[in-house]
Amino acid sequence: MTKTQDNRFKRMRILLVSLAFTIGLMIAIFKLFEPVFVFNSGWKNIPALDRTAGEQSPIPDEFAAVIASANARLDDAVTANKFPALSIAIGKDSRVVWARAMGFGNLETETPAKLDTMFRIGSVSKAVTATTAAKLVEEGILDLDAPIRRIVPYFPAKKYDITPRQLFTHTAGIRHYEFCFCFPFDEYSNQTSHDSVESAVATFADSELLFEPGTEFSYSSHGFTLAAAAMEGASGLSFDEIIAAKLTSPLSMTNTMREGLANGDIAVPYAVRDNEYKPAYPVENSNKTAGGGFVSTPADLVLMTQAILNGGYVDAATRDNLFFAPQMLRSGEVNEQNYAFGWRSHPLDGTLGEDRKVMVSHHGGIAMGGTAFLIMYPEHGISIAIMTNRQMDGVGELIELTQSIADDMILESDSK
Repeated sequence: MTKTQDNRFKRMRILLVSLAFTIGLMIAIFKLFEPVFVFNSGWKNIPALDRTAGEQSPIPDEFAAVIASANARLDDAVTANKFPALSIAIGKDSRVVWARAMGFGNLETETPAKLDTMFRIGSVSKAVTATTAAKLVEEGILDLDAPIRRIVPYFPAKKYDITPRQLFTHTAGIRHYEFCFCFPFDEYSNQTSHDSVESAVATFADSELLFEPGTEFSYSSHGFTLAAAAMEGASGLSFDEIIAAKLTSPLSMTNTMREGLANGDIAVPYAVRDNEYKPAYPVENSNKTAGGGFVSTPADLVLMTQAILNGGYVDAATRDNLFFAPQMLRSGEVNEQNYAFGWRSHPLDGTLGEDRKVMVSHHGGIAMGGTAFLIMYPEHGISIAIMTNRQMDGVGELIELTQSIADDMILESDSK
């Protein structure tokens, strides 16, 4: 090989290496920022469909006026917020009084939502998990004040002991989602499938505690994953088996489960902006099943809340001490979110246009392509669940809609 040929070969090799490096770097950048690239492409105009399409259960005569008003509000809300689908259920006196599903579970196929169409419920999953845990507590299976490593030996030792009670009330000091050196760089947008709770726990197990448990409040979905591990360790059953055996089967909640188990009618999760829509960024929710990975229907969640309110699930003492009593910090102050055991519980001021306060217990949930809100009115035996397959910045619109319907329900009930 001549010197000229050798120089040409070296230049070619340098060029190929540089090209390979550039391509690799571009792929890495795309992978890291794929959510940004994906979010800004593929948008379609929302089709001109009848947003009131769907189905509803029979309307009971005693609440006909309330439901007529609710239907008008729901129709307006779907139009104003461009919800692909919206589903709601109202419960009272140990039953589902009325339910309605409207809009489209799948915009591409123009498939109307049905009463048994399942939606992602995000952090409302925490209420489902905590309610099930309360049953384990009442049965003497789960000790809420036991050191977590006695129940979950694979969780590494920390500077302080953690208890299940602290996990269920967000006072354990477990961190929330954060940036990670993983695809696609943040834990909320997780793409890794976890086949066990132990695998999901491993994603945050080595993180230091944020504070001494019991001294502060810090909302944490990872904390609920560790709480699920405690439920497994105490019962000897898998988390899926616990949910089925202790909650969904006894209460006939046939459409409530972690998303990975669902194979029925599931609403397509969407992102919506202006007058455009697209399927939400695909995520794998198995890293947060207990705290944000369930799918459900409003009717199922109302079956659960009505069983809570009417003593059909746990007794009144367990319910009142866990669900309706916000967790106190070691300072003696109530935590900043009035968070109890998987539920936020507090009085609402002037909700009926009066000076008196109405007690509520509730939880909201935001997921990729799903938003949900669940609320109980213990003094009135009323509960409402509402959900949509639209990703939103918060649950405020659903809260306002639910509250307006609840006010009518309470006034109607009080007048009888």
